Amino acid sequence: MDNHAKVIVKGNVACPAAVVWGRVVAFGDIAQWHPLISRSIQENTPGPGGGAVRALTTHDGAAIREELTACDPAARTLAYTFLTSPFTVTNYCATMEVSETGSASCLVTWTATFEPNDPADGARLRDLFANEVFRPGIEALNPVGVRPETGTAS
Repeated sequence: MDNHAKVIVKGNVACPAAVVWGRVVAFGDIAQWHPLISRSIQENTPGPGGGAVRALTTHDGAAIREELTACDPAARTLAYTFLTSPFTVTNYCATMEVSETGSASCLVTWTATFEPNDPADGARLRDLFANEVFRPGIEALNPVGVRPETGTAS
């Protein structure tokens, strides 16, 4: 039985793609823009796959370590995986893509695939990542006071 789950959230950001990409690609600085992350640091030692590792602390005190697995500046995409997290998933892989939609706007697409440890938990985890992690993160990339709609497909 296939136990893979996927979540995709897309959101328009009222800011040039190059500016948004600059924030997203600063892998260790996610706490500078994501409202759920209170602290983030980029570790000095690469992860098991040789990529940069960021250590995150959420506002509720959870610890997460993520490894950058791919980065394509020309396509404005990056991918990362969990090394450790409080989430009951395995084989988590997420991708962020920033696409230009105008001189002062862009579309951010945040996608994740994972395997819930308990298959019955898949829908809850998809909802958690979409609505509590990805959507608020994309919205926070907007200038202060701007909150365009974000859509989701799971």
